[in-house]
Amino acid sequence: MKLSQLKQIIKEEIQNALKDEDIYVPYQFDDQRGKELYIKYNKADENPAWESVDGPYEKVIKLDTLLKITGMSLAELQELNSYGDESWKLYIDQKTNTVTVFND
Repeated sequence: MKLSQLKQIIKEEIQNALKDEDIYVPYQFDDQRGKELYIKYNKADENPAWESVDGPYEKVIKLDTLLKITGMSLAELQELNSYGDESWKLYIDQKTNTVTVFND
């Protein structure tokens, strides 16, 4: 499958998810762009590539793996992170190629 085809499929999935009012999107992602980014990111949430770090509220994944799973660019991931607050935050470390997420 070509990258352009994959991007189109992801775009269609996001548009369908935005129409579905049963999709849970945390309050911090309160505008259309935030919702789109969260829905894209959330596809990776239950992926087994995540590793627990210090209990159930912290987990880590390789940055390139997360980008591949979600179809996001690094810029989109950083934009998503700008919506974070004390209850949800990504720590993106390009030097170690890891992303750590903290969920309360």
